Amino acid sequence: MKALKMILLCGVVALMAASCGTNENNYRKAYEKAKEKESDGIESTIYNRIREQSRDEKIVLGNDTVDVKVEYIAATKAAGFTPAHMQKYNVVVGQFKQLFHAKSLRGRMADGGYPDAIIVETGEPLYYVVALSTNTLLQAAAVADSIAASSPVKLADGFPVIIRATNR
Repeated sequence: MKALKMILLCGVVALMAASCGTNENNYRKAYEKAKEKESDGIESTIYNRIREQSRDEKIVLGNDTVDVKVEYIAATKAAGFTPAHMQKYNVVVGQFKQLFHAKSLRGRMADGGYPDAIIVETGEPLYYVVALSTNTLLQAAAVADSIAASSPVKLADGFPVIIRATNR
């Protein structure tokens, strides 16, 4: 009788373990759920609208033409910045998906002579490290040229770039 109880108990435990384990259906459900939250939790129509609002402009400034990216950005409160820190023209030196990396570059830029560097974000969210935020395109272009010539940190290709905040 004891042996029969032991066999039945082992059988129940084996059935429970088999039904609780991961299988292809569980993986498929998790994958489908992740696909629903595509674009970091932003509904795809909203994500597309955000991307469509971003555009490039060429602005004539004296004898020069300045490339400016126009985009909706906001000061990153999670990094300690408020809307008062952000102006119309922003000299961006890096773009990140993780706030941690943006904070790291911001700190290195501050140590390298840009103490007013801030972090702004888009609706996606992407985090931009801004070396200078100013209301004048002339000042933004001068700082972007200066950083391009001799940046205190190594920048990724395509940086610095000037972003005009559409909400300013």
